[in-house]
Amino acid sequence: MMNNEEPAESDEDKKNDQWLKENYLDLIQDYPNLWIAVADQQVICKGNSKRSVEAEARRLAPDKTSSLYFIEPSDIMP
Repeated sequence: MMNNEEPAESDEDKKNDQWLKENYLDLIQDYPNLWIAVADQQVICKGNSKRSVEAEARRLAPDKTSSLYFIEPSDIMP
């Protein structure tokens, strides 16, 4: 029986996850301490609040699957 609390990850989510891993060092520099929404393997919006980023992503790309991520600040920042 499937657990209904967490929806299954779509292929689009998996592609976004892979893109995030491949670009994480750049994202840490560009978006430290921010939530980002990724659709089609690109950042479509950013912000301090998960809820506001989620709403903005739905507004900007209503027909796309967007994945939300929090970008941790890095100790390697200049």
